[in-house]
Amino acid sequence: MHTEIKTYSLTDRSGQNTDFILKNMGDLYDSFDGQVDAPHRHDYYTILLIEKASGSHIVDFKSFELFDHCLFFIHPGQVHQFVASTRPQGWVINFSQLFLVQNAIPDRLVNDVYLFNKYGEAPPLPVTEKDFQHYKDLIRQIEQYSQLDPNYKNAALGALLKLVLIQSNNHCDLQQEKNPQTVETGNHLLRQFKTLIDLNYKELHKVNDYAELLSVTSDYLNKSVKAITGKSAKEFILDRILVEAKRVLLFTEITNKELAFELGFEEPSHFSNFFKKYTNTSPLDFRNSARHT
Repeated sequence: MHTEIKTYSLTDRSGQNTDFILKNMGDLYDSFDGQVDAPHRHDYYTILLIEKASGSHIVDFKSFELFDHCLFFIHPGQVHQFVASTRPQGWVINFSQLFLVQNAIPDRLVNDVYLFNKYGEAPPLPVTEKDFQHYKDLIRQIEQYSQLDPNYKNAALGALLKLVLIQSNNHCDLQQEKNPQTVETGNHLLRQFKTLIDLNYKELHKVNDYAELLSVTSDYLNKSVKAITGKSAKEFILDRILVEAKRVLLFTEITNKELAFELGFEEPSHFSNFFKKYTNTSPLDFRNSARHT
């Protein structure tokens, strides 16, 4: 599945494999002569630090307007497309899972609901111009330490990436004015819930299925997820199934029947009805329309 969409691995400017790299958005724009890249995915993490930009950023079929002083967080495997209408100013930080492990960066800093998400919801994080200056200071240090001897460079870059992630977490509006212990408890449950969805969305479609795996009631799971994200547990499950369905419909030639069984539906008609209920279009019409667009 997904054989028709390009997946990029992390390489440096010479084409060699790497685990961390910083790129200038304006330079990238110039290198492509302002041409928009096709929708694609990465097998690594990406942070977009936008100082000035106009246009849109499309992530898993959801379009977000570009604006000054904001950050985007892209999880490995997400399909996205950056569409800049003018030359942007900002930076792109790319890093691998191995880089996180090597530098002992806690999973919670990247798996937190407010930052990297595996599918669907990837809205920008707005920050003030004053706060954005803190990110620029870190970027300058990353540029400086990138010139160090390899024996020391990764340790320095790991420490600076950790500061970027900590600062980003602190700027998330949803974390403000909440009891830290309550927030962390909810985040832990939510991270577990999202991990289970990613592992089981093809077989398990009901909130109760996940509540049993988490040893909580369906009501408690729903209330906890809703309190933190504003979305119900059911919506998270539906989003994961729909995103996968859209990816497959757009980027492969799999039939509706094959896709229905792949996603755990007993009958193709059940999948078609499900898809149309939540998208207002049939799978075939979505495929034709999206490809034409």
